[in-house]
Amino acid sequence: MAQSKNRQEARLQDLIVSAKRMNFAVRTEKLLREAGYRAHSGRCRINGQDVILIDRDTPIADQIEFLANELTERQKRIAETTESAEVAAAE
Repeated sequence: MAQSKNRQEARLQDLIVSAKRMNFAVRTEKLLREAGYRAHSGRCRINGQDVILIDRDTPIADQIEFLANELTERQKRIAETTESAEVAAAE
């Protein structure tokens, strides 16, 4: 079990490094909750910087899944933008 957790923590750290290479700031924080309000991990812009907030109280597997999905979506958007630019340049 401990070895699996260490592997998951290493995977999360690898994803965080990848996110930083893609110019995301990544913050792992305790996201506050109140009655009737459920905060969760997400992406936003703060002072022009893309920021990914990860709720540190969620299971590490969920943190990994969330961050992997965010990075995949970013890569898709980059590919679509590049493809559109290439098509426009060819015309």
